[in-house]
Amino acid sequence: MEEKRELEDTFQRVPNFRALGRHQEGFTTEIGTSDADKIVKAIEVAESKPVHTDINIQVKQNEPVIHTIAGYRIHAPLPDTSRIGWTSFSTAKNPGGSLNVKALEKEKDNERIHHQYILKHLLIPVDCHWEDYGVIFVVGIGFWILARWGYLSLIAGFLFLGLKLLLVSYYSISQYRFIRNARDDINRGLSQAKLRSDSIEYVEWMNSLIHTFWLVFEPLLSAYVKENIDTYLIDYLPGILDSVKLTTFTLGTTPFCIKSIETFEKTNPDTVILEWTVSFDPKDQPKRQIKKRTSPKIALNIRLGKGFVGTALPVLLEDMSFSGRMRVKVQFTSSMPHIRLVEACFMDKPQFHYVLKPIGGETFGFDVNNIPGLEGFVRDQVHAILGPMMYYPSVFSFNVEKFFAGELDLTQANGVLAITVHSCNIESSSENLNPFVRFYLDEAQELEKTSVCENSRAPIWNETRFILLNNLDSILALELRTENGIKKAGKKLAVAHFDLRDIQEQENMELDNMELAMLRHGRYITSLKTDMRYFPVSKPIYNPDGSVIEAEPSNSGILRVTIHECKNLGHTQVNPSAIIKINGIDRFETPTFKGTANPKYARSYESLILDKTEVHVQVRIVSHINFAEDKVIGVWSAYLHDIVNEQEKREFWWPLSLDDEKLPGSVRFSVQWKSVIMRGLAKMKSSGIYTPPVGVVRISLWEARNLVSRSVANNRQDAYVRVKSASQVRTRTNVVLNCENPEWGEHHYVPIHSIYEDLVLEVMDSMSNAKDKSLGSTILSLKDIITQNIYEDPNNPGLNTVLSLPKGICYAPDTNEDMTFEEDITTVSELPLVDVYGLPIKYTPDDKIDLSLYKTGVVTVRIHEVKLSSVCEVYCHVMVDSLLPQYQTKVLKGKVLAFNETTDAFVKDAGFSRVVIELKEAKDSDKDDERMGYWYNSSERIVRVIQRKARQYHPNELIEDISHEDESEWFPLLDMKGGSGQIRLSFAYTPLIDYKINSEEESLENQGYLTVTLLSAKDLRGVDKSGTSDPFVRFTINGEMVYKSAVIKKTLTPVWNNEKFEVPIASRSITSFRIEVFDWNQLSGDVPLGSGGLSLRNEMIESFVAQDYTIPLGGGDPETGSVNLRLKWEPRLLARQRTSSTFLSGSKRASSKLGMTAFNWGQPLERKESGDSLISKITGDSAVASESNDRMSTGMSDAGVPVNYRKGIVRITIIEARGLQDINMNPMVLVNLGGKQILKTKKTKKTTTPQWNENCVESVSGRGILLEIKVKDSHKFFNSDIGNWTDDLWNLINPPLVDTADRWISLYPENSGEVHVHIAFLPLESRV
Repeated sequence: MEEKRELEDTFQRVPNFRALGRHQEGFTTEIGTSDADKIVKAIEVAESKPVHTDINIQVKQNEPVIHTIAGYRIHAPLPDTSRIGWTSFSTAKNPGGSLNVKALEKEKDNERIHHQYILKHLLIPVDCHWEDYGVIFVVGIGFWILARWGYLSLIAGFLFLGLKLLLVSYYSISQYRFIRNARDDINRGLSQAKLRSDSIEYVEWMNSLIHTFWLVFEPLLSAYVKENIDTYLIDYLPGILDSVKLTTFTLGTTPFCIKSIETFEKTNPDTVILEWTVSFDPKDQPKRQIKKRTSPKIALNIRLGKGFVGTALPVLLEDMSFSGRMRVKVQFTSSMPHIRLVEACFMDKPQFHYVLKPIGGETFGFDVNNIPGLEGFVRDQVHAILGPMMYYPSVFSFNVEKFFAGELDLTQANGVLAITVHSCNIESSSENLNPFVRFYLDEAQELEKTSVCENSRAPIWNETRFILLNNLDSILALELRTENGIKKAGKKLAVAHFDLRDIQEQENMELDNMELAMLRHGRYITSLKTDMRYFPVSKPIYNPDGSVIEAEPSNSGILRVTIHECKNLGHTQVNPSAIIKINGIDRFETPTFKGTANPKYARSYESLILDKTEVHVQVRIVSHINFAEDKVIGVWSAYLHDIVNEQEKREFWWPLSLDDEKLPGSVRFSVQWKSVIMRGLAKMKSSGIYTPPVGVVRISLWEARNLVSRSVANNRQDAYVRVKSASQVRTRTNVVLNCENPEWGEHHYVPIHSIYEDLVLEVMDSMSNAKDKSLGSTILSLKDIITQNIYEDPNNPGLNTVLSLPKGICYAPDTNEDMTFEEDITTVSELPLVDVYGLPIKYTPDDKIDLSLYKTGVVTVRIHEVKLSSVCEVYCHVMVDSLLPQYQTKVLKGKVLAFNETTDAFVKDAGFSRVVIELKEAKDSDKDDERMGYWYNSSERIVRVIQRKARQYHPNELIEDISHEDESEWFPLLDMKGGSGQIRLSFAYTPLIDYKINSEEESLENQGYLTVTLLSAKDLRGVDKSGTSDPFVRFTINGEMVYKSAVIKKTLTPVWNNEKFEVPIASRSITSFRIEVFDWNQLSGDVPLGSGGLSLRNEMIESFVAQDYTIPLGGGDPETGSVNLRLKWEPRLLARQRTSSTFLSGSKRASSKLGMTAFNWGQPLERKESGDSLISKITGDSAVASESNDRMSTGMSDAGVPVNYRKGIVRITIIEARGLQDINMNPMVLVNLGGKQILKTKKTKKTTTPQWNENCVESVSGRGILLEIKVKDSHKFFNSDIGNWTDDLWNLINPPLVDTADRWISLYPENSGEVHVHIAFLPLESRV
C-alpha cells in the first residue's frame, strides 16, 4: 500500500507543462454563475429531466452485458467443474495474483487428499523405481509360466514375447525421457550458475535484430515526430520568438545498442529486475557500413520578432551520442496487459555529446560547445533536472495497468470536488481589505478562485467552486488573499491545507460545516467556513463472476472536448488558433500556429456540466495578424447532444462556415462525456450557516512554559489563553500577570459541531493601552481525539451518530443526535423509553421531551435583527455565564439591522445560568466597558419558552429546532443610550444526557461576593495592665488582608456596630478565610490575641442566606475566646487577574454592570413585558398569567422586591488608594454622580498609598445614575490623569437587598492602581 501511494505521489509531482501559464477566465460551469443556491437549483432541474440513453450505447442497468477473465472477453462464464491452467492442478500460488475464477483454482477435495496421502506412504519402497521393479517382476513370472505349463508353452511364449517387446519399448522410452530431463536440469543449473558467476550477458543477437528493424522503422518514426512536434514546441515558445518550425529531422541509420544485460535473481516471484548498459553512437558501426551511414540531424527554423520586423534563423543540432547504465524493474500481473508496473532509473550519470550550431547552419555554423565552460554548464543543468526524477535511488515509475485502463492520464478528471466557501472574519490592522480565496493542489498553479469581497473584514461569499481531480492523493491549499492594486495575484493573508484523503474516508465523501484554520507563518489568522463534496465519475461495476454493470447515466457530468486539427483554412499566411465557447462563454483557446493552413492542435479541455441538455458548443477559428485586428476565418457550432450522436459517423470532422456561407475548411473536433451523479449537491444549500452541536469538549488548561514577549521594550507577559473555533473566541482563561511560566488550572467547555472542527489554543499577552498580542498558538484537531461510531436502532430506522472521546475529555451526546427518524414519519406511534446509552428519556404528559428536567446542555441563540431609534454602527456580543463574549456578530450600520446569526454555548446549570446579549458600538473594543444596551434572561426561563413553542410549532415532533421564523420574539434592550431599542431572538436547547460537574470548583456558585458583618467577640484574653484589651480584627483571604475593623477599647467582650464589608472570592472551594484578633497598642505594637478560620465550601455556607457563625480562637496562651460573624454568600461572575501567588479581583470587569445585574444571581430578573409576559407565555395558565400581571402592575418581581428603584440619599466615602505607579505623584480624587461633581478630595503629596477618608452626601432617584471616580496627579500649574473608573451606581448597591458597598475598585487603564470606596444608601421613607 505504501509503495502504491508513493507511486501515485510520484505522478502527482510530474507537472502538467501544457497548463503552465494558462489562466481560465469565467466560471467553471455552463450556467455562468458560482452562486451556491443557483447551482443547487440547476442540479435539481437537471435531475428532474429524463436522461438520454441514445448516446453511443443503450445503457441497461443491473444487467450483465460482458463476461471477462483478466480483461479478455469470453463468450460465457467458465463452468466451475472444469479444470484450466496449471493453477487448477498445483497448490503453488500464481505470482501475478489470483483471478478469482473457480475453474482456474485447484479443487480443495479432502477425500482425494486423504487417498493420495495413504498411497504415498504405502508405496514408499517402490515409489521411485516402480518401472524397474515391474519389469523384473513380469520377466520372472513369464519364465515361471513357460516352465510350469508345458503344452501351453508355445502359446504362452508368443504372448510373453509380445509382452516383453512392449516392456522393452516402454523401458527404452522412459530411459530416454529420463536422460533428456536430466540433461535439461543440468543445463538449466549451469546457466543459473553462470548468471551468478558471470552476471553480465552480451546480447549481440538482439542488437542485430534491432539494427534490421531500425532501418525499416526510423523513417516512420521521423515522419511522426515531424508531424506532431510543432504541437509541443509551441508550448515552450519564449515571448521573443515569433515561431519555431522543424524543417529537418532524422535519427540516422544507426540504432541504439545494448552493450550488456545484468539479471538479478533474488526478487519477488512477480518481479524481474534487469540492468542494461545502452548507448546511442552513430559512429560506432562496422567499417563496411560507414559509407552508407547517415548521422542524426535536427534543423529548426526560428523566427525572431513580429511581422516584417522579424527574421528567421536556422538552428542545427547534429552528431548526438549517448551512453548510460539503466536499471529496469518490471512487475507482472495476471490481468491484461500482464505488466503492472515498470520502474527505471540511471545507476550513474549518463554521458551525452552533441554539436549545436545556432547560427550559420550546416555550412558556416559555429559549434557553441567550443565556448569555454558552456558544454559543462549545459551538462550540469541536464543532470540537475533529471537527477531528482530518475537518478538512483530516485526512480521513474510508469503504471502500465493504469495506462491501458485510461487512468494514468493526469489531465483526465476522474471526479469533481465541490467546494462551497461561506465566510470568514479577518483580524487585520489594515483598513481596506478586498479578500478572495484561491485554490491550488500541491503548491502548483492556481485552479480556481472566488470573487472579491470589496472593503470587508467579514467577507461572505456563499460560492460553490468546482475542481476537476484525477485522484484524491493531493493536498488542497485554500489561500486567502486581498487585492492591493500592485500585484495581480494580490497580497497573501493566510493559507489552510486540507488532505483530500480525509474526504475519501467518508461514507458519502462529503464534509459539511468545516472550519479550516488559516495560518500565516505558523500563526493563526482566521477560520474559513467551507463545505466539501466529492463526486466520482460514474464507472462500470465489475462483478466477481466476470459480469459488468454499465455506468449509471446522468445529465450532469464532465465534458472533455478535444480539438485535434484543422485543414484547408486558406493560404499559408494565416496564423490560426481555435477558441471553444460553451453556452456563449469563452472556455479555452489553443496556441497560435504561425504560417500554416493545416494546424494540428491536439488540445483538450474539461469542464463540469450541470445539465447537458442545455449545452451549446461553438468553435471559432481566428487568424492572428501582427499589428492588426484578429480575423475570424471559420465557425462551427452544435448542441452537445447532436455532437455526441454524430461524431463517430463523421469521423470527428465538422465543416466550417462564416456568415452562413460554407467554407472549404473543416475542423476535427471530438467530445467525451463522463457522467457524474451529483444528487448530494442539493443538500449544500442549508449548509455553512449553523449546525446543531454533536457534543461538548471539556478542555483543561493547566500551564504554559517559557513564554517570550514579542515586545522589545517590555519583557513581561500578562498571559491568558483563548480558545477559538472558526474566527470566534469561544472561551478564555484569566490573565496571569508578569509571568513567563503561567499556571491557570482552569476547565472550559466548548460545544462542537463536527469531528472535523478545529479548535485553536492561542496564548495572548494582555496589553493595557493596545491590542493584545499573540505569543503563539496551536491547533487542536478534534478528528484526532474523537472517534465516530455508527449506532443503528432496530426499532427506530435510520443511522444515529454518536461521538466517543477518550478518557480525560468530558462528552455527552445531545438528544437531537440520539433520535433520528425517517422523513416520511409524521407521528411517533411508540416513544422510545431509553436513549442509545440505555438511560431513561424524560417526557412531559403530552409526550414531548421535557427539556426543563435536563439542567445541563447547550443553548442555541439566533439573533435575527435589532431595531434602534437612530442610525448606529453596532455589533452584538453573546455571553452565557461569562463576562467575556463567546460570540461576536458582524458589524452593521442602520436603524434596522438584520444580523441573522446563530451561536451556542454550554450551560452548566440551567437554574443559575444567564444568557446575555450586549449591543456595542463599532468603535468600542472588548476592553471598553461601554455599551449601547443589553438584554438578559435566565436559561431556565428560556428552556421553558422553547418547550412552549415546541408545542405550538412542532406538535408532532419530540423536539424542536430553531428554523421556524415565527418562533422568534421581540425583547426590549435595557439601559439604551440615546433612545430605545429592541432585539428579535429565538432559541433552542440541546440537553446533555447524564452529565455531572466534575468538582465543586466548576460550579457557578463557586465565585461571587462574600459579605462579612463583624458582630461581637467574647472571652478574649486581657493583656493590658488593667486586665482588659483593646481588640480589633483583621480579615485575610488566602493570606492577604482585605479588611481591618475598628478598635473597641478596654473590653474582653467587644461589640461592633455596622462593621461590614464585601469582598470578591474567585473560588470559594479553595479559598482560605481567616480572622486574626489583636490588642491595639500605639507604642509597643499590636499583640495577637488569637486567630481562627472557616471553610467557605457549599456545605458550610448556603448561597443567598445570611447566617451567623462563631469562630473559636486559637494560637494564644491560653487559647480562649471566640468571634461572632454574619456571612452571606452571593454567587456572581467575576473577571479577575492572577499573579503567581494570588487573585486580584475588583477589576473593572468584575464590577461591571453585567456582573452586578445580568450575572448577579442574588438579584431577581426584571420583567418588562406587558400582559403577554414571558411567564404567561410559558405556562399558558390564566391564573398564573393573572398573578404575573398583578406582580408587574405593582412593580414587584417573583421575590417580592420592588423593580423600580426608590428615592433616597447616597453617601460616598473615598477612603484610600494603593498601587499607584509613581512616588512623585500628588494624587487627589474627583467624584461625579449623574454628571455632577459632588466631591473633590484634598491633595496628598508624593505617595503611592494616599489616605483621604473624605465623604459626600447626595440625593438620588430613578435608574441609570452614572458614578465616575477620577484620580488625578495635582500640581500647581497643571493636573494629569492617573486613572478613572465609571459604572452605574445601582450596580454597586441594590436596595433593599444590598444597601452598602465597601470595596476596592481598579482604575482604568489597567495596572493604574486601586481606590477604596464605601457607599451607603438610605431610602427616603427611612429618613423620617
